[in-house]
Amino acid sequence: MKLFSAPKPQESQNKFYYGWYIVGAGLIIQLLGASLMHHALGAYALTITRDLGWSRTALSGGFSLARFESGLLGPGQGWLIDKYGPRSILRWGLVAFGLGFIAFSQITELWHFYIIFTFIAIGSSLGGFMSVTVAVVSWFDQKRAKALAMAQLGFSIGGVLGASMIYVISEIGWREFSMGSGVLILILAFPLTSVMYRRPEDFGLTIDGIKPKDQLVSGTQTESLTRINEPAYTWQEAMKTSSFWMIGLGHAFAVMVVSTLMLHLPLHLVEGRGFSELQATGIAAGMMACQIPGQAIAGYLGERIGKRKLTTTSMLMHGVALLILAQYSSYPMMILFAVMNGLAWGIRGPLMQTMRAEYFGRKHFGMIMGWSSVLIMAGSFSGPMIAGWLFDIAGSYDTGFTLIAMFPIAGSLFFLFAGPPKKNNPGDIST
Repeated sequence: MKLFSAPKPQESQNKFYYGWYIVGAGLIIQLLGASLMHHALGAYALTITRDLGWSRTALSGGFSLARFESGLLGPGQGWLIDKYGPRSILRWGLVAFGLGFIAFSQITELWHFYIIFTFIAIGSSLGGFMSVTVAVVSWFDQKRAKALAMAQLGFSIGGVLGASMIYVISEIGWREFSMGSGVLILILAFPLTSVMYRRPEDFGLTIDGIKPKDQLVSGTQTESLTRINEPAYTWQEAMKTSSFWMIGLGHAFAVMVVSTLMLHLPLHLVEGRGFSELQATGIAAGMMACQIPGQAIAGYLGERIGKRKLTTTSMLMHGVALLILAQYSSYPMMILFAVMNGLAWGIRGPLMQTMRAEYFGRKHFGMIMGWSSVLIMAGSFSGPMIAGWLFDIAGSYDTGFTLIAMFPIAGSLFFLFAGPPKKNNPGDIST
């Protein structure tokens, strides 16, 4: 029995739109990455510091260096996705991801950690967010925000599961958990990626599954018309627009918060605020659970209220939530932090990608995402390093969290002014 099965795209033409199978596979892939890596980092950090005695700066450096190197991979990954399609890149990435976890279970020295975690991070990048996003964007237009929100639901559900890893890893051991994670990823990699076809036009289907009024007939083959006025910016053209940089910098400032909390939140709650591991698990899980209604808001209200307004608001919520985390220590205030940050995360995640696709089109979206990832990497790299470094100096996370909170507040202005590019560059994306 197959773990994930779907008909061939052409078989679904008069049935269930095939793009939703891609959304389903993307949801599960992102669930794996979120639960086994991204949201388990804090649990790994908590147990590894106790087991091997490494400092917060050393751990932050390893995690951040891996993010830095995987971020530099972005342009190359975008080129590979555009050239070979997301399926092959996802497949090789997930295999590397799984093998990396198996090797990670055997580390004993800090340099082992740096090398192997970098390998894990690269596998996670190739077999994760960017590749899934490009695949989903290629199959949806009018329903793009909804489709991206549903695919990213896997990250939210995985985050809820990942929050419980504080307890699971402490019970079974981080080495055993890492080994099991690697085996599970390898088992699921090929079934999940088998449905990730490049774009609907390759199978005579239309984007969103909407039947066009007109068709182009070439010999015996009928080719569906795509949206005529869809922009088709190259990555070079996109990078010449202010919209590219505003969305990219805003995204980077948001990810500063996310990457910092993934690593340091459990340490802050347990050792800095005196909460039990069970309480810390509840707070982290609550934050991730709040992403789910946030994504529902993005999918339902993104077109009605406006993507820029919602994204701007969510960035302000990120900043205020982190200030609450830094300045207060009571359990009710931690719940308020979790709700605000979770909602903000869920709202802005799919809307940022929808804005990119609407502004620049699908044809070169992989490369545009790839170059955007270099900016995103800067935020992902710097947040954990700042928090870890200031902790080792001050003995608490309060100063670091307060400083980092200023970035999403400033980043809200980038989204506020990130209007569509003025250049009208329609392209024939069916060639």
